[in-house]
Amino acid sequence: MTVSGHRPVRAGPRPARIPPASLPAAGLLLLAACSTGGLAASLGSAADPPVMSIGLLDFRFEPADIDVRPGETVRIIAVNRSDLPHELFIGTSAEQDQHHALHASAGPEMQDRLDDGSTGIYVPARGTAQFTHRFDHDGEVLMGCHLVGHFEAGMFGVIRVTAN
Repeated sequence: MTVSGHRPVRAGPRPARIPPASLPAAGLLLLAACSTGGLAASLGSAADPPVMSIGLLDFRFEPADIDVRPGETVRIIAVNRSDLPHELFIGTSAEQDQHHALHASAGPEMQDRLDDGSTGIYVPARGTAQFTHRFDHDGEVLMGCHLVGHFEAGMFGVIRVTAN
């Protein structure tokens, strides 16, 4: 099930939805990014990595198209907004194929135990989970959900690792 060269189709950007209770925090974050040091000051460090939130919906990721820099370490917060469990696994096309085979060979009771917490994480229905991942190499990697039938239904996305 190789997906090399496949790019997800996007209908266009969705507006960010910020809960009203988060508006003061969002304003402080914007103010911090614009202060001395600018954007670079908001990128964080390996000890305090920047945070990326990814929504897990019914058979899709939001956003499904992400850009990061080579060498960047990111804390990924996976928020499952679905009534189904999901996972978020990051890897090359070959790694996605291997992980898919692992899920296909495991029984239903093992599906929540197949992620190591460095390349992926299992997220229960309506749950939240997080892990930290370092993007070491230029190029594209994929994110996918390999619970039985999810990847085939289109639950994958692209992460571009570029210096631009």
